[in-house]
Amino acid sequence: MITGFVTRRSDGKPVWLYSKKSKAKSARVRDARWGDYLRIEESGEDGWAQIRWGKARYFVRVEDIATARPLEVIFLDVGQGDGCIVISPETRTDAGAPEAERERVLVIDAGISDNMLNFLKWRFGKLKTAFRFHAAVVTHPDSDHYRGFQKIFSHKKIEFDRVYHNGIMERTGDDLLGPSDASGRYLTDIIVTDAEIRALYGDKAVRGGKWYPGLMHKAMTGGRVGSIEMLSASHGEMHGGRCWMPGFSPASGRSMVIETLGPVPEPDAAGKPRMRWFGDFIGSTAKNEGKTKNGHSVILRLTMGAFNLLFGGDLNSPAEDYLLRHYGGIGDGEPLANAVANARTRFSADMMKSCHHGSNDVTDEFLEAVHPFAFVVSSGDEESHAHPRPDLLGRLGKKGRSDAPLILCTEILRSTREKGREEDFKALAKLNDTIDDPAASDADRKQAQKDRKALIDFIKKRNVGVYGSVTVRTDGSFMEISFMLEKPRGAQRWQRYGFIQDSHGDWVSADADDGH
Repeated sequence: MITGFVTRRSDGKPVWLYSKKSKAKSARVRDARWGDYLRIEESGEDGWAQIRWGKARYFVRVEDIATARPLEVIFLDVGQGDGCIVISPETRTDAGAPEAERERVLVIDAGISDNMLNFLKWRFGKLKTAFRFHAAVVTHPDSDHYRGFQKIFSHKKIEFDRVYHNGIMERTGDDLLGPSDASGRYLTDIIVTDAEIRALYGDKAVRGGKWYPGLMHKAMTGGRVGSIEMLSASHGEMHGGRCWMPGFSPASGRSMVIETLGPVPEPDAAGKPRMRWFGDFIGSTAKNEGKTKNGHSVILRLTMGAFNLLFGGDLNSPAEDYLLRHYGGIGDGEPLANAVANARTRFSADMMKSCHHGSNDVTDEFLEAVHPFAFVVSSGDEESHAHPRPDLLGRLGKKGRSDAPLILCTEILRSTREKGREEDFKALAKLNDTIDDPAASDADRKQAQKDRKALIDFIKKRNVGVYGSVTVRTDGSFMEISFMLEKPRGAQRWQRYGFIQDSHGDWVSADADDGH
C-alpha cells in the first residue's frame, strides 16, 4: 500500500473524497484537510486514486495527493486544563533514518481526564501496536495539566523517549514545593536530572499520596519512559547563546526548532539553580504556591519558516513581570513598558496558546511583547473559574496583531461533555416512572414519553465520541486553521481558515474555506 498526504490546493478550495470517480457534487462524501494521511490502494492513469479511509474506501483525484506533509499542532478540548499535540513534518519512522528526517510527536500537557488518552488512541490507530512518542512535556505541577498523563504513562502500548518538567517537585510535609533559602525568596531543591528525580521520588515517604509524585513515579517505574529531565531557559540544548528543546535546535537540521524561554532559574553563588517565589500580585513578597508553580511553567516558542507559535503555560502577572524584565534587560524600578521592545525579540509570535486558560491575571505588556495575530484559549467544561474571562477576551482582541485578530477557544469550537450529568439520568428515571405508573393519566404518560425521547436525544448529542480540537497546519509560509463543524454542511465537516504571509510579513487571509 502506498501512502501519501492531502495536498494544499493553490485555489484555496478543499480537497474532496468521492464515492465514485466523478467530480460531481453529488459524489462528494466528505472534505479532507491539507496534510491528512492517505492510504492509497490503487492509483490509475485515469487521474483517480482509490484510498482506504478508516474502514471505508473512497476516491480522490491524483492531483490532490502530495508526498510531503505540513507541521501539525492540535489543541485538544481536554475539559478543564491544557492538552496539545505537536507532530513534526518529517515522515520517516524506520530505524535507519537520520535524526533530522525522523517523525517526532510531542504531547504538551494532557489535561485532567482521559480525553487526551482517548484522542491518542484514535489518532494513532487505536494503538493496536506500540507507539513511541518522542516527548511528554509536563509544563508544571498543576493537576489540570498533568493528571491526564497518569493513564497514558500506564498504557502498555505507549512509550516516550523523554519526559520534561519544570524542575519544581511537589512532596509531602510542610514545604509542598521543597525548601527555601535563608531569605525565603527562592526555592532551592530544583530537580534537574533523571538521577535526581529518581532519588527524590524513589522515597515513598516523599511521595506520600500526592498525585504529582505518583505520576512521576509511574513514569519512573513503568518501563515505558526514557529519561525524565528538567527543561528550562538554561536546561536543554544550548546553541547560539539560547536554550532549545534537545533535538530541536538550529543545529538539528530539522525544519522546525523549539526554543525554551521559561522557566528562568536564578543560580546561587555555587551555580545551583534556584526558582524565585511569586506572590499574589506584582511586587508582593508573600509566597503563593499556586502562583509559583504556575508562573514557572515550561514556555516554548516553536518556529518553522516564517511561522512562530508560543506556548504560554499558566503564566500569571508576577511571572510575566519577571520574564519581561529578564528578557527586556530592565531593573525592578523601571516601568514594565520599557521591557517590551527587547522582550519582543524573544517572545514575538504569530500564534499564542493563551496563558492559564483565559485567566485575566495577565499584563498588557506581555501581550504586547508576543503581539500575535491569533490566540488559542484552552478552557474547561463545567469548571468554576469562568474561563475564558470576558475582560481577557477583550484585551486579546485589543492587543492582538491586525484589525481583527483571531481568538479560538477549545471549549467553544466543537466542545462536548465527557459524561452525562447525574441530573439528566435522575430526570430520565423520573420520566420512566411516570410512563410505567398505572395511575398516571394517558396525557401524562404521553407527555412523559415525548419528554423522555427529547432527553435521550440530548444526552446522546452531548456525549458523542468526538473531541473538540483546534488544528493548525503550516509549512512555514502558509497556515491553515481548522476545527470540526457542530453539524456537517452538506459533505463539508471542517471549518477552515487559510493564511499566507504578504510582502510585509503579515498573515493575511487566503480564503481557504469554501464548502459550497
